[in-house]
Amino acid sequence: MRTAKYGVGVRKRVDAIRQLRSEKYACPRCKKLAIRRQSAGIWKCKHCGLVMADNAYSLSSKVI
Repeated sequence: MRTAKYGVGVRKRVDAIRQLRSEKYACPRCKKLAIRRQSAGIWKCKHCGLVMADNAYSLSSKVI
């Protein structure tokens, strides 16, 4: 979304969301930096295979 059609504030928010959803997150089970987003709200660890549901664009839950 890098066109001149929308305002700079909207473009910055969209870029921030895109960056959050493509990051790797730490797995609560194996402690590796291997959790990636599969689809909206579905997160999977590539190391141990843990699948969890959380927020659509960023992983924020703490599994105890």
